Amino acid sequence: MSLTPSAFLAADTRLEALTRISAAQAGAPSLMALLPAALGPVREATGAASASVSRWDRDRGQVRVLVNAGTLGPGEAPFPTDEMYRVTEFPAVDRMFALAEPFVARRGAGDDAGVEALLRQLDKQSCIGVPLVVEGRVWGELFLARGTDQPAYTEADLPFAVAAAALLAAGVAQVTHFERVARLAYSDPLTGLANRRAIDDRLDEAFARRAVDGSAVSLVVCDINGLKQINDDRGHEAGDRALVHFAGLLAAAAGLVPGSLAGRTGGDEFAVVVEGGGADHAVWVAEDICRRAAVAMDGGVAVGVASTHDPVGPVDGPARLFRLADAAQTRAKRSRSRSPVVAGRGLPDDATLWLAGVDDAPGTGQARMDRRRVRRSARDVAARVFDSVLETLDHGPGCDELARLEVVADATARLVDAAGWWVSVVDPGADVLRTVSFSAIRLAAQAAAADPYSDVGATFALGDYPSTAGVLQGGGLYLAVADPWVDPMELAVLDAGGYKGLVMAGGRDRAGTCWLVEVYLDEISAPVEALPPVLRGLVACALLGAG
Repeated sequence: MSLTPSAFLAADTRLEALTRISAAQAGAPSLMALLPAALGPVREATGAASASVSRWDRDRGQVRVLVNAGTLGPGEAPFPTDEMYRVTEFPAVDRMFALAEPFVARRGAGDDAGVEALLRQLDKQSCIGVPLVVEGRVWGELFLARGTDQPAYTEADLPFAVAAAALLAAGVAQVTHFERVARLAYSDPLTGLANRRAIDDRLDEAFARRAVDGSAVSLVVCDINGLKQINDDRGHEAGDRALVHFAGLLAAAAGLVPGSLAGRTGGDEFAVVVEGGGADHAVWVAEDICRRAAVAMDGGVAVGVASTHDPVGPVDGPARLFRLADAAQTRAKRSRSRSPVVAGRGLPDDATLWLAGVDDAPGTGQARMDRRRVRRSARDVAARVFDSVLETLDHGPGCDELARLEVVADATARLVDAAGWWVSVVDPGADVLRTVSFSAIRLAAQAAAADPYSDVGATFALGDYPSTAGVLQGGGLYLAVADPWVDPMELAVLDAGGYKGLVMAGGRDRAGTCWLVEVYLDEISAPVEALPPVLRGLVACALLGAG
């Protein structure tokens, strides 16, 4: 068989079209970038006035048009949002999807009344429909149409249309695979939320924008309370259901601020990145999370918030913001707070800032983000307590002994996340310790239903508490329930409150009255083994500066 010059030209044109389709699919970052780029050369090489790609929803028996290119008919749009039709209305299309076979249709041929009606509606003369087969299944359709002023398609045009569709389907498969990989790389497979990588990338982008326009970057960090108990009592499937349920609550709360990104950062920990609008927008999201969780989840959640627009000192990047939010969330967890803890909005010298102190990885100068590291060493805790509480005393108003000792007790307790504190007094010449002030910051689950020791005015015979009696003259002591030498009556006090230990210090004022400050600890309090001499010094300073 010999080829005419026009046939050579047609072959060259079609080969060029296939090359252009290949080039389009090679560089396409997404499906909606691939299809318009590929339909141009397909339409040109096949002489089509218009070309469309549709996606087949086999479960619903519907086809949804994704892209239209070329000379469009009435009602058609390049990127339609609601152009759908049922395949049962078009027997040729229905057969194409069922058998993966292409078809040709022309007005007046009487082959398919539905397709002919469509051609009239689009003001077209003929068409070719070719299945797009992706990963062995019919994925959608390539639809080519010629106008009334063009020669009608024939079966002779099918081979090239099938070849072009196969190449286009290969591009769809490639882009779909890449999008699937991207989803796996940036989404949590259980909850469907963003994963830690996506959260980190969004924070990097947000800080890059902040460097240009100074906009706020905020982070909400959440931890589901009691998930381990759910896993232990009802199994991990129940735990997974709880995670998925909370993910829905989190996504709904994040929707309060458009553009926020909700994600699961690992285990029972979640986060929301909030950009712009100031720190209060992130607090709104956090408060809504707490409200929803309080209603829908048995244990609720612990939520911490940090923002570049709150008084938290320099926040030079995502690492610091994450540490601040994590530390705030840790304080919420320790204090069993049902509302968010916001970094920078706490004590006069906010303990969250201390807990979020940056530790550099050896030899790198890079801040490490490790939530477990917020439990600082006992020596570090003691030094921080002394500096912070002493500064609070120095800047506070002149008060009597009790008021100043309450400052020492309360500030110390909150800085170490203690369970509570007591201030007691022994009047000159007396041998009875009397409670004059206390604060039960949180109650242990194992605390006695009626704690006989927790009341203003409660008295204790010093003879029953030799360790306490020894401290009253100006000493300091740390007691733990595991210590074998703990006085039986001291141990009874700890047991009654469900405490794991206490640190105490005493001192005498100018009138000869002896005072005692006790800070009670539970399993989530910071290490305080080095605190007794510090607390002793603070009590002495408080008494010395009274009046």
